[in-house]
This record gives sequence, C-alpha cells and structure tokens, in this order.
Amino acid sequence: MGVVHAFVVDDEEIVRTSLGKLLRVIGIASTGYASAEAFLDSYRGDERGCLIVDIRMPGMSGLDLLEALQRRGSALPAIVITGHTDESALQRLNGLPAVGLLEKPFSLAQLRAMLARCA
Repeated sequence: MGVVHAFVVDDEEIVRTSLGKLLRVIGIASTGYASAEAFLDSYRGDERGCLIVDIRMPGMSGLDLLEALQRRGSALPAIVITGHTDESALQRLNGLPAVGLLEKPFSLAQLRAMLARCA
C-alpha cells in the first residue's frame, strides 16, 4: 500500500497550499505545518505517512527536524525540498532518514517518484 498521508512542513504558506493541492490530485491527504517546531509539537510518533520538509526555515531547519526525529527513534520517511542546494546541507543530509531531495520547482512526476520511495 502506498502513502496515504503526508505531513508538509514549510514556512511558506503558498508552498504548503500548493503541495496540499498536488497531493490531493494523487489521492494523498496532507496536513501542513508552518514550522518544524509546530510539527514536533503535534506529531505523536506512531502516525504513518511521509514527511515533506523544507531544508531551510527560520528557527529549526528541516535538517534539524530530521535529526530530532532520528533521536526519537522515528521511522517516518522524509522527502526534503529546497530552493537552494548547498554542499554543506547535502553532506549533513547523508545519514538522515530522508528518501531523497527535490529542488523547487519540481514536477508532479518527480513528487510521485519520491512518494513511491516513502511507501
């Protein structure tokens, strides 16, 4: 069975809204969070799905969020999205529980391929 729910964590409302619409088109429900802290405050740890998280956000970054989930023993698969790729972030991403990186803007086909890796 594929992913049925996605947790979208991005500080930009337009990105959360757009991703929510794309996900609905392919039959995936989503919940949006404006910050990594907001997601951590609400995530119970036993919820299944896929995390879609922006790499750069004010406060806790997407990479910080993945590290926090890893420390909690979470097995939630994650797709990291970014508008700005930098080498240090890519190096830090290695070893974290992410199935891949999508650079903005990305296509529906690219998103589907990454979601398939989350299943």
